[in-house]
Amino acid sequence: MSRAPLVLSAAAILCASSFLALADQSSAVSTAAERSEAAAVQKSAAKKQEHEYRLYRHYRGYDEAPSAAIVSSHPV
Repeated sequence: MSRAPLVLSAAAILCASSFLALADQSSAVSTAAERSEAAAVQKSAAKKQEHEYRLYRHYRGYDEAPSAAIVSSHPV
């Protein structure tokens, strides 16, 4: 029995497994890059939302009630 077919089939299996490993690795790298980009977009959106929230009057201590002169029972 010749060893050539056995060696060729082993080499073919090794090449196929290497190809699959490289494909899996490139898929993992692209997935990680997409997740990183998505996280950066979410972080940027959160910062923008917080900045816009701080611009509102109620954040600075104002409330939605009428002015103190109208609410106050004391004469001004």
